[in-house]
Amino acid sequence: MKEEFVKEYMKTRVITVGRNTMLKEVTRIMTDNNVGSVIVVDNGKPIGIITERDVVRAIGKGKSLDTIAEEIMTASLITIKEDSPITGALSLMRTYNIRHLPVIDYDGNLRGIISIRDIARAIDDILEG
Repeated sequence: MKEEFVKEYMKTRVITVGRNTMLKEVTRIMTDNNVGSVIVVDNGKPIGIITERDVVRAIGKGKSLDTIAEEIMTASLITIKEDSPITGALSLMRTYNIRHLPVIDYDGNLRGIISIRDIARAIDDILEG
């Protein structure tokens, strides 16, 4: 069976925001780009993720639209290296119950993002041989 790697299936166009981006801007960026999450970066390195669930939680807790990204992001970011096998990405997603993994290089720089949908496509390719 052929091994498939994260870099072959990841999307290289990642929608990112800075740590001081306000919530109202984050939601506009997510809407304009039709994405359910954005990666929070600092100097090109991923430091957190904001998902639709994080936005709902922030508003539900009474946070203002001027709240900055750093205050509402999930900071315990699970990442994967670009040369990791697809099976490793799937395993991380199942372990942490997440649907998106930021992909980094060996210096910790953001290289892409891989979603559960991308992994399904890879598994399909593996099964087709």
